[in-house]
Amino acid sequence: MFRLTYKDSYQVERVQEYEDYEALMLSLSGCVTLPDTTHITSLTHDGVEIYQGLLGNLYRFLRTYHETKIN
Repeated sequence: MFRLTYKDSYQVERVQEYEDYEALMLSLSGCVTLPDTTHITSLTHDGVEIYQGLLGNLYRFLRTYHETKIN
């Protein structure tokens, strides 16, 4: 389970949950409503925080993270 937490343009904290890696990547590939400069305050995987930073860097981070998990 992945849990993505960020603040939107109105500084309202938003939380989205995804069952697995594929669901998260699918949502990111179709994400046209959030700019790349959106600050991700927390991305957790099974309760462990794995990322903080810009949305624009998240896709590349997840590809690397997933590859290290399956190898």
